[in-house]
Amino acid sequence: MELLSIGEAAKRLGVHPNRLRAWEKQGLIRPVRLPSGQRRYPVEEINRILGTGGIKAESDAVVLYARESTKKQADAGNLERQMERLRVYAREKGYCVVAEYSDVASGLNQPSGIGTGA
Repeated sequence: MELLSIGEAAKRLGVHPNRLRAWEKQGLIRPVRLPSGQRRYPVEEINRILGTGGIKAESDAVVLYARESTKKQADAGNLERQMERLRVYAREKGYCVVAEYSDVASGLNQPSGIGTGA
């Protein structure tokens, strides 16, 4: 039985290693645990997923956020182009976009700390 590391398995499936961990918790994929506790994925398990067209888990909900540093950049359409690239990426990856946010502000002019509550 050929076993793949989590990185190798994720690459073959075209997903992030965290997705494999989530699928394991949901019982959608069954890795083999080594005595060290590391996961190894049987090639047969990867082929099973690829052969069925992938795992149909809950849709991944995402929020899109685009930011420009100056109003001049936003007025030039940079903000909208950035948001459109995010939309395309989300669509290609099968994400469900639940909200979109954009911001025009310079980090130099913002108060320190994360989040403004706006």
